[in-house]
Parts: sequence; C-alpha cells; structure tokens
Amino acid sequence: MVELNDPEREADLLYARGLWIGTAFALALIAFETFAYVTGIVSPYIPLPDLPAFWSLPMKEYLAAANVPAGWGWVALASRGDYLNFVGIAVLASVTIACHGRLLAHFMARRDRIYAALVAAQIIVMLVAASGLLNSN
Repeated sequence: MVELNDPEREADLLYARGLWIGTAFALALIAFETFAYVTGIVSPYIPLPDLPAFWSLPMKEYLAAANVPAGWGWVALASRGDYLNFVGIAVLASVTIACHGRLLAHFMARRDRIYAALVAAQIIVMLVAASGLLNSN
C-alpha cells in the first residue's frame, strides 16, 4: 500500500491537487459564462435568431458569412456572449500545462534534472500544439 505522505508520491499529489483545483475553477468559470450568455447579461456576437441560418454551412463558409475569425481570432471577440465561453474552455485546456509547470518547479527544486527536462519537453510540446504553429492548413 502506498502512503500518501511518501516522498516518492509527492509529485503525483502536486499534479493531482493542481488538476483538481484548476479543473474546478475552469468548470465554475464555464458555468458562469454560460449563465451570462443564456440570460443575456452579455450580448452575443451573432444574435440568437440569426444563429440557425449558419448551422448548415461548412466551416469556411460559416466563417465568411458570419464574419468571424478562425484560430486564435476568437480572443478579440471574448467579450461577446457566444465567445465568452471560449475563455473557460481555454482555461480548462491550460490546466494541464499549469500542472506541468508546478511539476517543473518541484523537480528543479529537488535538482532532479532528468525529470525536469522531461517535464520541460512536455510543456514545450503542449505549447507548440496549442499555438497552432503546426497547423496543416
């Protein structure tokens, strides 16, 4: 049986605790953003009555017809109700990277260079993937 205060499990617990807190925060944020959108507290970029007209369009046609940006362009529209929820989703997607950052600090403090290098490489891969730099389009 593994003891919870086992030094070998410390990194696991750091990661799990960060994942729990970050996920709970992101889900609460998404719930708040959804509430703000549904209640009309924050006005949408595309009015709700106009939305069904775009549902059947292919993505490229939708982007052109609705005059919305692709990729990270949503950030400019994050103050609008229908794009506000992307902030919570981005936070949720970033939780793993933040947890890896905490692990990197942990392994650096312990001078565990091999694990620190592996975690740093994972962070780099996740950041490059999230950046869209490797987009095939």
